[in-house]
Amino acid sequence: MYLGGDKLGTAKKLIIIFMVLLTGIISAGTVYAVRVYFQVEDVAHSIHRPIEGREEAEVIENAEPLSLLLLGIANDSRRKTDFRANTIMVATLNPVTRKTTLTSIPRDAYVEIVGQGYHDKINHAHSFGGAKMMIETVEQYLDIPIHHYFSLNMDGMADLVDAIGGITVENEFAFTAEKIDYPEGVLDLDGWEALQYTRMRKDDPEGDYGRQRRQREVTEILAKELVSLSSVMRIQDLLTIIGENGETDLTFSQMSQLFIQYQSALGTVESYQMAGSGFTGDGFRGEYGISYQEVTPEEQQTTSQRLKNELLID
Repeated sequence: MYLGGDKLGTAKKLIIIFMVLLTGIISAGTVYAVRVYFQVEDVAHSIHRPIEGREEAEVIENAEPLSLLLLGIANDSRRKTDFRANTIMVATLNPVTRKTTLTSIPRDAYVEIVGQGYHDKINHAHSFGGAKMMIETVEQYLDIPIHHYFSLNMDGMADLVDAIGGITVENEFAFTAEKIDYPEGVLDLDGWEALQYTRMRKDDPEGDYGRQRRQREVTEILAKELVSLSSVMRIQDLLTIIGENGETDLTFSQMSQLFIQYQSALGTVESYQMAGSGFTGDGFRGEYGISYQEVTPEEQQTTSQRLKNELLID
């Protein structure tokens, strides 16, 4: 399901965060920029989490088409969670075609979990085996390599919203979430309110797809704010938030090369949502009484082939 170039979503936000940090370094040209440079380097080292047993990809060094797995992890401090990946997105960046694609995977998609030997919701892979199992499960499901990953937990999203002074959204219908009322119309939200706005799905007539639509709305607004001059001037606050809530296998050198060599790929951004249909587990196929999303083999194959085309895989 093609969503068009304006629906940028979480992946664009995460990529832009790196762009903002590095742009601040390059453009400042002062003693302040030098101080920020070393702070960026320190943050990069603090969030670096290499994955044991995986061969190091060299696509960034060679400026080849790149795949990034972008994850939003549900481990915020106000709710009991088990580190499931509530946002799962594959980003491809192609510096040759100057194009980026963002593909959202339904978090409830019923797939084989690599290393577990059975099918379950795809977002459970992260709670079972962290980034390694999540990457390997997505690689098998879509039959593509995942070169690198970046994750941001939900505390981080809320803190980023607060750091830019809140956001304004256009709410399509009234609902209540976490004892917060969200009337229809234009709403000004702080970080915690924005987080619950993106989480609600039970009262949404579109279910999880409605929630994903609100996630795209919030993260598109956040992305635009993060590249504004006022946000760049608050770069140290943003660095602190990322350092406390982010995780990636990218090194500082790779992040720097990513900015230099792949900036042109952001010229065109296309966004897609894998579509599925809901079913309830019966104890034989899925856990009894649990809701899942079934993605057809045709949809799975179409998505896989599109990603292969972007990565120039035969």
